[in-house]
Amino acid sequence: MHEIIIPLTPLWWKGIVSCLVVIGLVLLFFNRASLEWKLWFTKLLAYSSILVYIATHIVAIFAEEWSIQDFLPLHLCTISFFICITVLLTKKQWMYEWVLLVAMSSGLHSALTPELSMGIGNWYLFEFYFVHGSLMLVPLYLTLVLGMRPRVGSWWKTFLRVQIAAVIIFPFNFIFDTNYMYLAAKPLVDNPLLIGDWPFYIFFLELFVLLHILLIYKITPRKI
Repeated sequence: MHEIIIPLTPLWWKGIVSCLVVIGLVLLFFNRASLEWKLWFTKLLAYSSILVYIATHIVAIFAEEWSIQDFLPLHLCTISFFICITVLLTKKQWMYEWVLLVAMSSGLHSALTPELSMGIGNWYLFEFYFVHGSLMLVPLYLTLVLGMRPRVGSWWKTFLRVQIAAVIIFPFNFIFDTNYMYLAAKPLVDNPLLIGDWPFYIFFLELFVLLHILLIYKITPRKI
């Protein structure tokens, strides 16, 4: 069921440009809005995200496409999507640090090299860009609009939390013949960060995740 969108094709441009335009417009509008409107939008986005997630599973079930291999919320982006929903409603500090340091870069890389694990039907295409656009929008919104900031030393704690997720999902993949977080097999996309075959590409991915976390941490003002 996995399908890729080839970079620089018309469909790729439509997806990436739509994401960036919506993100830019939301940040521009709500940055000037009252606090009441800013907080209202966090609830709107959170509940909309829940509805999109539920609708995706309903579509898959009725189309007889649902499977344990593709629809469990165990990919890094899906885990981050749930954390985005929760942090929008609770403003939990560690969740904000996860979405800022992990979700934003993973959403961007996924949008640049799209691999749709659920297929490329109209709804799944919308769901893909909604989810990955949200991974970029939520941390930017919380940082630029609501003024949240990461704590000193949050980079290594966030990286450790990613490792905990990987340690749990790694054996799950081999027990249930799945490939969540792409720990059992290499993704189909042609991404320059995917170096070598299994399991070597995993170590390079870990390195790149750490470098992304450190880069975002360094350029973001810390919480005092």
